Amino acid sequence: MRNLLWIVAIIGLAACQPITVKDVDCPLTTAVRVDDTGYWLEEWQRTIALPEDRLVQTLNARELEFERSANPRTRLRLALLLTEGPQPVRDQARALELLSDFDAGQASDSEKALAALLTQVLEEQRWFSDKVAELNRKSKDSETQIEELERQLRELTTIEQNIQQRELPNSRKEK
Repeated sequence: MRNLLWIVAIIGLAACQPITVKDVDCPLTTAVRVDDTGYWLEEWQRTIALPEDRLVQTLNARELEFERSANPRTRLRLALLLTEGPQPVRDQARALELLSDFDAGQASDSEKALAALLTQVLEEQRWFSDKVAELNRKSKDSETQIEELERQLRELTTIEQNIQQRELPNSRKEK
């Protein structure tokens, strides 16, 4: 029984090891994990660690890759970078457009899950941005209203002071 447990553990660990894939059209060798979830996490970790100039190069490469082959994986690689990438490459409106055209029929389960997660993140960020804009607008409206009320208060204070100054000379005359 112990030996069977060890064999199952070794097979499980071996399934997560990288497989080297070499594309004929691409001179670079790419390490791809058998486990799709591991692949996406590794993809993300590798991407966010890049310097700005390499990020832009990566974006251009992903766009070219997507133009050549618009399958769910290339679409998600580009959408992931556009959704959560650092500021120089972030374009969430374009990412949402890519995800809205996502073909779930051709995608694996992890690709479907990632597409759903990215869509949810984008929608929540859009809701948050809209809410912040609404609160900023209300804040500006309130500031304008407060300034108007303060102006009216100053005017009323001035009027009241003028009235009191008129009454003071009259009360002195009466004495």
